[in-house]
Amino acid sequence: MSTLFVYCAAIGGTILVLQFLMLLLGAGGDGDGDLHGGAADVGHDQAAFLKLFSLQTVSAFLTFFGLVGLGTENLGWSPTNVALAAGGAGTAALWLVAKLMRSLAHMQSQGNVDLHNAIGHVGSVYLRIPAAGTGHGRVLMQVQGRTVECRAISRADEIATGTRIRVVERTDDDVLVVEPAA
Repeated sequence: MSTLFVYCAAIGGTILVLQFLMLLLGAGGDGDGDLHGGAADVGHDQAAFLKLFSLQTVSAFLTFFGLVGLGTENLGWSPTNVALAAGGAGTAALWLVAKLMRSLAHMQSQGNVDLHNAIGHVGSVYLRIPAAGTGHGRVLMQVQGRTVECRAISRADEIATGTRIRVVERTDDDVLVVEPAA
């Protein structure tokens, strides 16, 4: 039984160390690491179960299973208690790593600003906007919690620098159509 614990600890620990080194060197990928190709062909309950198994979780299971198995075996515990303790530690490590990876995945954000969300928002002219769409100016405004600088046109009169504006439309080429704010 000792040989099994040594192999599990060595294989799992090696994979964990390699994953850590790859992450430090920027070769960690997207952090998904699933061993299955997706959950499209299984039911909801099976998909939740399968999401527990990734390279990270399986290597954590092997590492803790092996280390706790070796430790409890050296303490002179009975083979049944050693197997229960090792299995429990491995399962706990698998579950904890899966939980941590799931919470890390929820922290992702796309970072793209969708200018459709600018419609109706107020900002200010940064660079003069020529009259009747004869050229582009620039506006500064808050969109999705960040300040952005966008190209803008006016369909009426020229709008001077510093004037407060309201976005009324977005064109296909991400140019905002603005008018002076009331």
